[in-house]
Amino acid sequence: MKIVSHFLHHIDIKNSSVTTVDLELNNQNLEDYINELLDEIINNPNRRIYKFSNGNTEIKTSLYKILNNDSEIEKVVELNAQRLLQKEIDAQNFMKNKNMSIEIQKGSLLHLNFNINESKQIIICKVEHDEILNESNFEIVRGLNIRKKIFKAILIVFDQSGEIYESLVFDKNNSKYWWYDFLELEQQYTDDENTEKSLNEIDKALNPLKNKFYADYTILRNSIIGYFKNNNVLNYSDFISNVINNYDSVNTDFPKEAIAKKLTELPSKKGFDTQFSIVKKKINKKIKHKIKLANNLFLSIDDYVDNLKNIIKTYKDSEGNKYVQILSSEGFDKLEDLMEAK
Repeated sequence: MKIVSHFLHHIDIKNSSVTTVDLELNNQNLEDYINELLDEIINNPNRRIYKFSNGNTEIKTSLYKILNNDSEIEKVVELNAQRLLQKEIDAQNFMKNKNMSIEIQKGSLLHLNFNINESKQIIICKVEHDEILNESNFEIVRGLNIRKKIFKAILIVFDQSGEIYESLVFDKNNSKYWWYDFLELEQQYTDDENTEKSLNEIDKALNPLKNKFYADYTILRNSIIGYFKNNNVLNYSDFISNVINNYDSVNTDFPKEAIAKKLTELPSKKGFDTQFSIVKKKINKKIKHKIKLANNLFLSIDDYVDNLKNIIKTYKDSEGNKYVQILSSEGFDKLEDLMEAK
């Protein structure tokens, strides 16, 4: 790895200021830090695909100056830091006006320009900064704590001609002020598209289970709908872990591991993000599910049902007759009078 340049600026929303911070790191420490950043960004299973907006937007334009180590590079990266400060102030004021009790995390903006073999790469990230007391003169010194994690980051990889080849964004909160206002990126897939497509593809993947594992299919599908309805943001790896891997099957032969593997591969194969905001109105199209009980008689599940396994039960009497038993006070009161009617 060859480190071409690195710059750190402390972003102070409270005092509306940007301060350049001198990094006192040896090359090996900085290389180790960059490798940790790369590992965290690249191996993060929950990410969204972005592309830079058309035209000469500020951050995109600055990337080429950073890449080519422009003579005004220090001014360029400071302007980026000033831009982030303003976007954070705007975002904080917006949330305050909406009575949202959310504080933007304090931090510093780090620019890293480096080469790995023949690959030219840039990382721009918001990191946690430290203020420590200097032992020799007891002055407060700001710096980069290499043991602490990043808040938000973008990794830009350039092709051999120096054009942007790939952009990977790391942000657990999917903050709009970061990717849209500051970086001026566009989402490849909208939240509407992600919600609808992910549910459609999950449904298709589960469909072959209907005949052989109908009970597990119904319960698992209900749990999936519930997960989408009860969460505002989908982190796909969390969904797989919480809903699929933790599912306790009815049929001992139910292929849970195979299903988990199949669903894990869906985003890359079918084209949707592994992190997005769930659009509730798109869920309603996938909720309804009918179970045929007899000719002209159906059990309709029109929404997510909590604890479905304990509400609907089946049993067989000594003569071999099969019954569906449903725990329902409301239904009992209505059907009791109906059954007694002559």
